[in-house]
Amino acid sequence: MRQIEPKMIQFIDKKLALNGLAQEAIKTKDARTLYRLANEVCVGIKEEGGNNRGPLVQLMQETLGGADGEAWCMSAQQTLIAYAEVKTGVKSPIYPSEHCLTVWAKTPKTQRVKTFPLPGALIIWQHGTSQSGHTGCFAESPDGKNQITYEGNTESGLDSKGNVVREGGGFFRNKRSMKANGSMKVVGWLKPF
Repeated sequence: MRQIEPKMIQFIDKKLALNGLAQEAIKTKDARTLYRLANEVCVGIKEEGGNNRGPLVQLMQETLGGADGEAWCMSAQQTLIAYAEVKTGVKSPIYPSEHCLTVWAKTPKTQRVKTFPLPGALIIWQHGTSQSGHTGCFAESPDGKNQITYEGNTESGLDSKGNVVREGGGFFRNKRSMKANGSMKVVGWLKPF
């Protein structure tokens, strides 16, 4: 069960207070748009005091349990889904887990994007053939081959081998391939609402 911390709600509320599109999404109960906009305003959050640490990172980790220094890419997305749920009253069918491939497997298959994702879709990547993954929010595709994303626990861009950085120092807006970057392949996208 997702339980967003009040301090995280206050942080996002403050960032979106003057955003007319966000205020309209709250009024019209457009949870998916609000989720995407909440992702956008989290760009710039950084780890502080060590790997997977920092006040905002830990608030995100607490959405699904304790803040135990775990990877937080999915915690970030679950937090922003929870924010949209609280503000609009619309419940998401996304499975509440911090593990990317578990979310993919246990979310109802009806939530899987069948053709091409719309803004606000939840991306799931898999690292090689392992059970390790990564996630983010799809913002747009400028050319049908690449996607603009919002991701927590990553870095800006790719590493020197062309891989998505799964364990990074912050929340970034990135440009990624629609298929794979290095050993990180896109498993698919989920409709969060």
